[in-house]
Amino acid sequence: MRTIGQGHAAMTTFCGVMDFPPPVAEKSYNNIINKLQLCSKEVAEASMQSAALEEVTLTNSSDIIISGDGTWKTRGYYSRVGVCAVIGDKTGKCINAEVVSSFCKGCDSWKRRKGSPAYKKWKILHVKECLKNHNGSAGMMETVGMVRIFQRSLSHRSVRYTSYIGDGDSKTFSSVTASNPYGEDITVSKIECVGHVQKRMGTRLRKLKQMSSKLRDGKSIGGKGRLTDRMIDLITTYYGNAIQQNKTCLSDMRKAVWAIYIHIRPSDEEPLHSFCPVGPNSWCKYQNQVVEGGVETFRHSNKLPVVVMDAIKPVFNDLSQPKLLQNV
Repeated sequence: MRTIGQGHAAMTTFCGVMDFPPPVAEKSYNNIINKLQLCSKEVAEASMQSAALEEVTLTNSSDIIISGDGTWKTRGYYSRVGVCAVIGDKTGKCINAEVVSSFCKGCDSWKRRKGSPAYKKWKILHVKECLKNHNGSAGMMETVGMVRIFQRSLSHRSVRYTSYIGDGDSKTFSSVTASNPYGEDITVSKIECVGHVQKRMGTRLRKLKQMSSKLRDGKSIGGKGRLTDRMIDLITTYYGNAIQQNKTCLSDMRKAVWAIYIHIRPSDEEPLHSFCPVGPNSWCKYQNQVVEGGVETFRHSNKLPVVVMDAIKPVFNDLSQPKLLQNV
């Protein structure tokens, strides 16, 4: 039942509905769960230690690259439990994790008896096992958890996370660097995650599509033959591919990004595909037609009006900056 997030009460109900014998008493159940928790912690710690050692072996250095992210028990900004984890760049295995909680069931149960002699006695024994380790907002849980993971990397894993692959959340990375986990001489560099950078294209274009102001032709940016959701998805996919396929050369990567912009601007009278990849395996159908022959009969279907292209050009300009792409 614990694997689906249910406890003793749910097990009792299930056994009753299925006409099974009742489960063990709640006290015995809790004792079993506590033993399982200790075993799980030991196995998890041994697994993460092994993953860190494997990462060092593959990297041939104790300064390693990790990818980190956080999640919450519930959606929104009101979750009382969050989890942060880092995985090795070479192994893809979890190296460390931190549970951040602003709630403790024990503290919640005893709060009505706060100040009583029994509470004071209980509090002394409870301090070591209290699950509450965060007093801030749910939004800060990822930041707090990641800072803790970095600060204990040397003592717990004998490694330094000198390069961090993360999402676009600059707050987490700036907090990590501000904490100086390895002193003033060693700085942590950030490598942008391709997936998160790719998502920025879709996010920026969708925000642009939602604007209420009209373009200079008197029409909105969205609508049939203009910036539709399908076109946004297409551009976003092309953008991600441009990054993935040109990781070794920044200039080629920028050229590939701008090839997308030029690709959706041409007309049948003025085909602009000189930047598009050539050959039979190109994502550009025009270049496919060049190889197969009969390019004279080719007709452009996925094209956008000039006013729309002018509106989305700043997005391409921002997301093709060398400072961004060189860190992907």
